[in-house]
Amino acid sequence: MKAYLASLLNHKLTKNISSLLFIQVANFIIPLLIIPYVTRVVGIENYGRLEYATIFILYFTVAINYGFNITITREISINRDSLEKLNKIVSKTYCAKLLLLCISTIIFYIFLKWDDSLQDITKLLWVTFLINIGHFIFPLWYYLGIEKIAKIAYINFFVKIGILGAVILLLKSKEDYFLYNLFLSIAQIASGLIVVALMFKKHNIKIVKVSIKDLIETYRSGFKVFASTILVTFFASYAFVLLKDFATEEELGIFSTANKITMTLQALILLPFSQAFFPHIAKIALSNIQKFTKQITLVAIVLILCTLSAALVIHVFAKEIILLVFGESFLNSTNALKVYIFLPVLSTLTNLFAYQGLLSLHKDKLFLKIHIVFTICIIATSYLVIPSFGAMGAIYLRIISEGLLMICSLFFLWKVLKQIR
Repeated sequence: MKAYLASLLNHKLTKNISSLLFIQVANFIIPLLIIPYVTRVVGIENYGRLEYATIFILYFTVAINYGFNITITREISINRDSLEKLNKIVSKTYCAKLLLLCISTIIFYIFLKWDDSLQDITKLLWVTFLINIGHFIFPLWYYLGIEKIAKIAYINFFVKIGILGAVILLLKSKEDYFLYNLFLSIAQIASGLIVVALMFKKHNIKIVKVSIKDLIETYRSGFKVFASTILVTFFASYAFVLLKDFATEEELGIFSTANKITMTLQALILLPFSQAFFPHIAKIALSNIQKFTKQITLVAIVLILCTLSAALVIHVFAKEIILLVFGESFLNSTNALKVYIFLPVLSTLTNLFAYQGLLSLHKDKLFLKIHIVFTICIIATSYLVIPSFGAMGAIYLRIISEGLLMICSLFFLWKVLKQIR
């Protein structure tokens, strides 16, 4: 066990996880630190709108990213020693993402015109949508592929500290609540511009001509992961989206409060691990299936210990945490947080067995089929649960469905490994 733990926590992997953790601190902890100020200014109802807009725009973000943080990372990892191939990969990725950004913008505009229920938050949705320009620019997939992400982590951190500090200076009334999401978008765009300039200058990357065939192949090779990611997003957030139509604004605020703290914990543990571990475990999957199996098992134990310990602490001190971060008017979210905080225990294991496991073994099709079934089930069940049970119904539904998805992913991973051995 000690030998495998030592090999798992090699210097490069540990450094990459630490750097990605730093990025998530910038993405989640810094905004969380100014939440006490924001919530006291805008109130629980407007805060619920801010979180709803973030979740709503997430669907477009997923479409623009198209799963490239997995598929292009995998491709760059294989071709990292060839500058010519890297130039072509970077060029075709940006062309593909630009087209997706344009299509997403058109669809978003049509959606706003078509859905009358969104008219009262149109300005908020537009300023939130701007974050997708930053996601289009930010070449995280490139730095994940070459496993050199420490410098971009520092850039991302300090840019977001500076820009989000402006929120405190400019957000002064409830009517200006949209400024919070606007500054999050500006921070992402600024970080993207600096990091992409660094990529071109320091790594000698150049944009080269790509053919229509190259673009089609890029979309084709990433489609299964993209479709699965869209389904995962629906699976994770559809109940929350329905709350706007079937629950009160207070319940939307309750769910938003519990969701903010839960997703912050999940992001701090899951995203650094997932993004750094995938290139590492994908290489092992191709060469040594026994080592692959043992590392997946060891990481599962570590993840359970980390997430369960953190969840138990937050469960015990839920009231104090909400009081500290959000204020006394948000204390009606305490029970919701006590339940919802255990979601990361399940979702990190689902990521390990599905993303790190099945995708590393190139079982993209099986991965997609699993998520199609679960997404259909969650959409159908949400219409039965949300109107009757509101925010707590959404929370319990999310936890139960994630638990079932985790068990299903583990079963199929075990089945695939058994066939290979």
